[in-house]
Amino acid sequence: MYTLVMFLFVLTAIILIAVILIQQPKSAGGGLFSGTGQSLLGTSGKTFWTKFTTILAALFMVLCLGLSVLPKLQGPTSSVADTIEKQQQAAQSQSSNPSAGSPVGAQAQPNPAASIPGNTVPPKP
Repeated sequence: MYTLVMFLFVLTAIILIAVILIQQPKSAGGGLFSGTGQSLLGTSGKTFWTKFTTILAALFMVLCLGLSVLPKLQGPTSSVADTIEKQQQAAQSQSSNPSAGSPVGAQAQPNPAASIPGNTVPPKP
């Protein structure tokens, strides 16, 4: 569901950009307030492209809101930090309980990755 909404969101964004670039400017000359007299007085009629842009912009906003709410509705998911924590707990439980198949006098091989400085994760408070 999330993938479908994200696909529609990206598609709407691309079409909205294209439709905005297709349209002609309302007045000649650029500037901050160029053409505001026409739109304030209502002398310009709405064209097909203006209406289509308004519909696409509204759809874009609805999809944006949907993307922000959708993960909360799908329920909790595990994060990368949760996965790492589970792996560390499993490794600690294996190191505290040596396997029964190893000889009594044998020592465990040191982990070369553990000797690298900065390769440790600080404990949670």
